[in-house]
Amino acid sequence: MTITHLMTDEAVLAELGQRLARVRLSQGITQEQLADAAGVSKRTVQRLEDGTPAQLANLIRCLRALGRLDALDVMLPSDGPNPIDLLERRGHPRQRARPGVAEPAPAKPWTWGDEQ
Repeated sequence: MTITHLMTDEAVLAELGQRLARVRLSQGITQEQLADAAGVSKRTVQRLEDGTPAQLANLIRCLRALGRLDALDVMLPSDGPNPIDLLERRGHPRQRARPGVAEPAPAKPWTWGDEQ
């Protein structure tokens, strides 16, 4: 199943848990073995695979133990700074985001000024 923005948080967690379980099973590793290798409890692995909310650090430990930590780089790639922004900011990368600037009020229709 593809994870999309239309899915609920619970559905996304469940899908990630199923994927974690498939990777673990494809490597022939039990939940207990993964827990030992990752330095977490077996219950933590069960929670992750069940789609129960868990700490991100525990997911990272499990991915590292499975040799799949690089999957996070695909999930959130490191984007370089926009070249135009660097030119406008004289080589300094953006540090903050500003809220959108309000659009100006629509202009009144042009008139000659002698209409009454």
